[in-house]
Amino acid sequence: SHIETAINLAIPGLMLRRLRKGNLPIRSIIPNHADKERFATRCKAATVLLYDEATAEWQPEPGAPASVLGLLLQKLRDDGCQAYYLQGGFNKFQTEYSEHCETNVDSSSSPSGSPPTSVLGLGGLRISSDCSDGESDRELPSSATESDGSPVPSSQPAFPVQILPYLYLGCAKDSTNLDVLGKYGIKYILNVTPNLPNAFHGGEFTYKQIPISDHWSQNLSQFFPEAISFI
Repeated sequence: SHIETAINLAIPGLMLRRLRKGNLPIRSIIPNHADKERFATRCKAATVLLYDEATAEWQPEPGAPASVLGLLLQKLRDDGCQAYYLQGGFNKFQTEYSEHCETNVDSSSSPSGSPPTSVLGLGGLRISSDCSDGESDRELPSSATESDGSPVPSSQPAFPVQILPYLYLGCAKDSTNLDVLGKYGIKYILNVTPNLPNAFHGGEFTYKQIPISDHWSQNLSQFFPEAISFI
């Protein structure tokens, strides 16, 4: 579920760290081309409202990892946007204004003559270290806590992770596991490594390999059109 006309974001941890380091513009993390253009044309002229599941205060407690909400809010403001966050997040909004929430994306519901104010919706994600990207987030504490005192889980989510219906984010191990591929009905595999071979040959899977170097200096945006076209 989401607020009407919201642009929903699902951002892998590697892209979040690149965003934090200033290597990616905000619009690069918007997957849909139409949403990307709508955001680009209106982000400076209209107010941008961000929300997650239930954040009441976007500034983290001392020693806690930065939230995705806080990162995006600061980036937007640095870019000159009038950006704010929805206090209490989607949960509070849905309770008070359920008539303005949708369960399915329907782009035809927006009036063509007057595009709505940009809204970015994102899950309650946090920026944490990830051994697969070759970076070391030394500035993040090893034992951070939430604002209520409970420990922040240090383990990464199990892969593959569903980004959108029929679209999953996985790792090299998943791409070679027939049981995992069969369980999720995966038949198309986007390989974004320069040196890992495609595991299966014989026509059962369709591959696209894009040789992206796993380094913070790599410009990801140049590969987006090719990757999006395959997806």
